[in-house]
Amino acid sequence: MDDILESPSTDDELQQRFDRWSSRFEKDSPFFYYVAENEQKKIIGWCSGRETFECDRIVDNEIYDCEIGHMFVQQEYQNRGIGRELWRIVWNSILERFHPKNLIVWSIDTEQAHRFYRSLGGIPTRTKKIDFGILTRYVWKDLQPYDSTNFMNYK
Repeated sequence: MDDILESPSTDDELQQRFDRWSSRFEKDSPFFYYVAENEQKKIIGWCSGRETFECDRIVDNEIYDCEIGHMFVQQEYQNRGIGRELWRIVWNSILERFHPKNLIVWSIDTEQAHRFYRSLGGIPTRTKKIDFGILTRYVWKDLQPYDSTNFMNYK
């Protein structure tokens, strides 16, 4: 699931989300993370990828090999291409590490999220209700690596 396209209403909510997710970077996790930092070396965003867990591999009789999740970009850094760049880096890493046939993302159900994932070629295929809202499933089946990625400075 992603947080990139959610906009917390207070600085405290933003800090809580940041603390919750950033603490996972140092733990043994099935996810691998890429982070974006500003010039002061503060983390301003991240994205993760992994092979799908066995319990999550089959959805509607389809087997999904890998997923991208846990996307987050601090609000003041959004709309600068950071999320897209993190996506490209994680996407290429997944293709290189796991050689999947397909990829899945479960995203929050907002118009901003729909625009983001559709712009990346995702096809929305299903929604599901969970405790804190609705998630939309996006799938990718034609998995080609991006030609290049750019590491940029974010001010």
